[in-house]
Amino acid sequence: MNKLLIAALALGLFASCKSGGKKSGSDAITFKEFRQSFADSKLPYKLTPDALSNASGDSSAIDTALINRFLVDTLAKADFPSGKVSYYPLASLTGDKINYLVIKAADKNNTAAYLCVFDKKDHYLDRIQVAKIGAKGNKKEYFSLDSKEMLKITTETEVTPGHTATTENFYSVEPNGKTSLVMTNSTGETIPGQIFNPIDTLPKKNKFSADYTSGESSIVSIRDGKDPKSFLFFISFTKESGCKGEISGTGRFTSANKGEFNDKDTECGIAFQFSSGKLTMKEMGGCGAYRGVRCLFEGGFTKKK
Repeated sequence: MNKLLIAALALGLFASCKSGGKKSGSDAITFKEFRQSFADSKLPYKLTPDALSNASGDSSAIDTALINRFLVDTLAKADFPSGKVSYYPLASLTGDKINYLVIKAADKNNTAAYLCVFDKKDHYLDRIQVAKIGAKGNKKEYFSLDSKEMLKITTETEVTPGHTATTENFYSVEPNGKTSLVMTNSTGETIPGQIFNPIDTLPKKNKFSADYTSGESSIVSIRDGKDPKSFLFFISFTKESGCKGEISGTGRFTSANKGEFNDKDTECGIAFQFSSGKLTMKEMGGCGAYRGVRCLFEGGFTKKK
């Protein structure tokens, strides 16, 4: 990133305020000047967790007024509800039909990155959260954009000490800035005919803790949580249509035989209902980040003996 340019922009803001001209403050900056504060990068591009976590100096921060003017005032609202967030320019990328800016947002505890999409006339189209790491937690997210503008968002989750489950979601970015999920890959090692279960060895003292199956290619694994009101789960399935899905997390019991999961990073929600030897599952929110577009986290499963 060009620190001299950022300093020049800051001086320009100061001078415009003093000049008494028609434009002042952030209004004196053009979009071209705003974009030049980002490092001019080439495709393919990758943002690693280490690169995202690198400390950013206050001098390189982007004025929030510029974020509101050229992007959107709710850019990081969902991830930083306190509103106490600083923005930093990372990269400017030129695509075939659309262009991109990669922006870092950070507060004291969390850091995220957004891929902002523009048309060739510099009109803002949309933004996609593509990376996130926290000071605490067992999950990190990062992304890459290849030379054909295929977006891959990778999520690594430490399921147990020493074992990390990795999910890769591939998206196409349309000319209108919207994304479409193309496919989901899980990089957990598997044995032919078996599903790799990352929580298989965890305790299952709770009466509902067990493996529930539906055919040979679908499993819902339930294990004990850290307290009686919580449970760990792992879901993996492959439908006859070839549609796949995989997700893991921590759910909460809402009644004697019902539980819910609400993902902190997406709108995904799943309801669990337990009965004698059976489990019924229903998707409450959009879980497209963890499955194909032609299937849902729903259905009935039988407890495995």
